[in-house]
Amino acid sequence: MCRRPFLVVRATLEPSAVEDFHRWHQDVHLPHMLCIPGIEGAYYLRRGNARNGHMAAFPFVSEEAVQAALESDEAQRARADWLPWMPHVSELSVEIYTDLTPLSAYSHWN
Repeated sequence: MCRRPFLVVRATLEPSAVEDFHRWHQDVHLPHMLCIPGIEGAYYLRRGNARNGHMAAFPFVSEEAVQAALESDEAQRARADWLPWMPHVSELSVEIYTDLTPLSAYSHWN
């Protein structure tokens, strides 16, 4: 089974900014993210019961596509989208997840 890496973005917003943020995310930011070469979809999740917790995951087509996607002009535009929101964000993380594979030269003794 071939699994693809994901870009995961988490943010905690001021409660007063949540509705505007969701509108912006849907109408502006999501289309920009989906223009990034190598990103092939998007998932949006709410974090627990937190109304102001935002989490989005974007799958890459392959591990080889990650670096080119992050360096693209489209990714630069998507990062710039966030600048007006930063005063309303108390926590922001951007992470990339992929499969871990065992190292063939590693042995573990218990």
